[in-house]
Amino acid sequence: MKKLLVSLLFCTTGVSVMAQRAKVSSADENLKKQDLEKAKADIDAALQHDKTKNDGRTWLVDGKILEAMGTKQKSAALAMEAYAAFKKALELDPKMKEAVLEMPQPLFNVYATVANAGYGYLNEQKWDSSLVNFKHAFEVADFYNTKELGGNIPTDTALTFYVGYAASQAGKKDDAFTYMKKAADLQFKGEPALYVILGQLYEEKGDQANWLKTIEQGKALFPKDKRFSDMEMAFYSKTGKTNELLSMLEKKMQENPNDQAALLDYAIRVDNLANPRDDKGNDAPKPANYEEMIGKAEGAYKKAIELNPADATANFQLGALYFNRAVVFNKQLNELDSKQQTSAKAKELQGKVEGLMNQALPFFEKADASFTAKASSLDQGDRQTYESCLYALQKIYAIKNNNAKVEEVKKKLDSLK
Repeated sequence: MKKLLVSLLFCTTGVSVMAQRAKVSSADENLKKQDLEKAKADIDAALQHDKTKNDGRTWLVDGKILEAMGTKQKSAALAMEAYAAFKKALELDPKMKEAVLEMPQPLFNVYATVANAGYGYLNEQKWDSSLVNFKHAFEVADFYNTKELGGNIPTDTALTFYVGYAASQAGKKDDAFTYMKKAADLQFKGEPALYVILGQLYEEKGDQANWLKTIEQGKALFPKDKRFSDMEMAFYSKTGKTNELLSMLEKKMQENPNDQAALLDYAIRVDNLANPRDDKGNDAPKPANYEEMIGKAEGAYKKAIELNPADATANFQLGALYFNRAVVFNKQLNELDSKQQTSAKAKELQGKVEGLMNQALPFFEKADASFTAKASSLDQGDRQTYESCLYALQKIYAIKNNNAKVEEVKKKLDSLK
C-alpha cells in the first residue's frame, strides 16, 4: 500500500506540472489567436505555480503577451513589463533556444513603443517623462544588442539627439551633454539645435576648444542659420579674442556692403566692444583702441542710416554713441573742484559735452519720430529702446532749457507705462 500511495502521489505531481505547462502552451496559443485576456490569465496562473514560475519559457511567453498588449494599447508601462519578463526569461535560461526565434520582434516592438511614448511626451513638452522613456528605449536596445539574438537595433541618431534635447529642457545637464555629444559624434544633421545646445554646454564647462569646434560644426552644416555666426562672435567676445572678432565682423560687413541689417549689426557689436560692461552691467575699462573702434562704429551707423534714413534703431544707436561720450566728459567735468570749474580744462570739457549733445539730438529726434509712427505695434525690445531714446531726449532738452519739449517727451514716457 505504501508503494501504491507513493506511486499515486508522484502521478498526481506529474499531472500538476503537466497542467501548468499546458497553461503556458495555452497562453501561447491564445496569444496567436489575439485573445490577449485569456492568454494573460493562463500565463499568470503558470507564473504563480512553483513548478513553472522559474521556467524561462513561462517568462518568455509572458513577455510576448505583455508586448502584444503594450503595442496594441500604445502603453510604455506594459512594454516595460514585457521587457522585464524577457530579461527574467534569459536570466533563468541564458541559452534558451526559443529566444532567438521568438524574442527579437517583440523586443523591437517594446523598443518602438517606449521610444514613441518619449516622442509623445516631447511634443507635449513633458520633458521629464520624455527623458525617462527615451532612456528606457536605449536600455532595451542595449539589452537586445548584447544578447546575441540574431540581429541588432541600430543606433538611432535622431533618438540620440532627442533624448539629449529632452534632458536639456528638463535641466538634466549631465544627461544632455552625454547624448548631445554622442549625437554630434554620429554627425546628426537633422536639427541645428544640437550644436546650439552642445556649444552652450561646452561653454558652461569652460572647454573653449570644443566650444569653438561645435560652433564651427554647426556653421558648416547649417550655413544659413545666423545663430552660429552669433555664437562664434560671442565666443571671441567672451574669450577676449577681440582681434579675431573684429576681423570676422569686418569680413561679414565687406561681404554685404549694402546690407543695411548687416551694417547695423556690425556697428552695434563694435560699439559694444568699445564700451564693455562687467557681469553686473557696470562699465568696464575701455579697450586700448577705443577711439579706433568708436570711429568704425560711427561710420557703420552713418552708412546704415544712409541706406535706410527712417530706421529707428540705427538713428537711436548713433544718437546714443554721441550721448554716451558726452556723459563721460560730463562726468569728468563734475569731478573738477570748484576752483577748476572756470579753468580752460572745464571750458574744453563743457564744449565737448555740448557739441556731442548737439550731434546726438537730431538722431534721437529721428528715432523718436519713427518709433512714434509705429508705437502701437512695437515689440518689447523696441519699446525699451524707445523709452531709452525718450529719456535721452528729455535730458538734452533739459540741458537746453527747452521746457516745452521736456513736457512733450514726459507725456510720451507716461503713455508707455
